[in-house]
Amino acid sequence: MRKQVLVLCVILACTSCKEVAQEETATLTDQAEVTGQWDNFLQYWQENTGDDIHRVEVNEKHSHYHLNISEQGKDSIEVTISKGRNGKDFVEKMKFSKEDSKEAIRVDADTLFVLGLEHFENMTPYRFMRARTFSGWLEYPMQQYQDSVYRLGNLEIHDQGGMAEIDIEGVQYTAELTQLVYGKRLAIMKLAIYDMPLDSVKINSKSISYTWVNPEAKRIGINLRKIITGWTLIEPGFQNQNTWRKKKE
Repeated sequence: MRKQVLVLCVILACTSCKEVAQEETATLTDQAEVTGQWDNFLQYWQENTGDDIHRVEVNEKHSHYHLNISEQGKDSIEVTISKGRNGKDFVEKMKFSKEDSKEAIRVDADTLFVLGLEHFENMTPYRFMRARTFSGWLEYPMQQYQDSVYRLGNLEIHDQGGMAEIDIEGVQYTAELTQLVYGKRLAIMKLAIYDMPLDSVKINSKSISYTWVNPEAKRIGINLRKIITGWTLIEPGFQNQNTWRKKKE
């Protein structure tokens, strides 16, 4: 098995709707600091958006990857690499011993940079943000039937470009949850609604409506009358429509 090489360093993630700040990197002392879901949607979006106010100019654009990092015993980690929206296209699994990676990995709570061989060959590092998983639902009031609503519940997406869609014939709505930096300075979490299927939503697709909150928010929703959706961070004790309905059942 060929040796995989990664060089990872970290900056402070955007944690409020204030100017984006940077701090010195910290050395990895525990695999638990790096385990979890990571996605570079923010970097990918900034390099490909059609809006000059948000776009970051780079010599070589980055691909869109999603990482799932897990502990493999006390002395190693496993990195599962997927590609594209919702991380649905598997790429590869790589394993690293703590001894081999201790000089290469730098981490804080929320941001991870990757620079190296194989899938991360760009001269500019890959910037991954920690992905939080949200539980949510979509509702479509069926106007042809009085007081009738089509509901799609028990959905899960992450807040780094995760998406979910209504799966009813003749109806095309997709919800997208993203952490963004407005104008390269202001950190927000945005919930957008598109009137198209999930697979048709591209980096420059225009939503029919959207709302935004501070990046640390644990609950967000929007009601456009013709489509309604709500999302809640999955953590111990969280409650939303999905948990309530499960209790009733």
